[in-house]
Amino acid sequence: MSKRNLAAILTLFALLALISTIPDDENVAGAASKPIEKRVVAIKKSPTKKKSTKEIKTLDEALKSGVPVILKLGSNRCIPCRMMNPIMEQLAVEQDGKAIFLNLDVYENRDLAGQADVRVIPTILFYNKHGKPKAKSEGGMSKEQLLKTIKELELNK
Repeated sequence: MSKRNLAAILTLFALLALISTIPDDENVAGAASKPIEKRVVAIKKSPTKKKSTKEIKTLDEALKSGVPVILKLGSNRCIPCRMMNPIMEQLAVEQDGKAIFLNLDVYENRDLAGQADVRVIPTILFYNKHGKPKAKSEGGMSKEQLLKTIKELELNK
């Protein structure tokens, strides 16, 4: 197979992947009519300490909890997003009471994803303990990268 044919095939697959992620107008309109707070999902139950991820039901509640919030915007259709799920779950347990880790599906929450200007998934939003946005990271992150970013941002201040 020539390089030109291979390039054409890869381009075709990329276009097909892009087309499958284009939202249809009905889903966008339906998402906009639902309250954002009721559609945020805490991803891991963990032992209670200060304010536990398992106790959080809404993003608004998480941002008012007095601890840093790490929000991953992604989808189960996205391989890097799925690869980050075990990392987020592990950190939710390890950092219980120190930070809240949430997972949000961008296809079910298009309005919030639009407000956060999500262009790539996964996108990770970092909020300080006062609920103020501190940083945004596009693309997957390892556990070490997440911990390093949390430490560098000094989210507890």
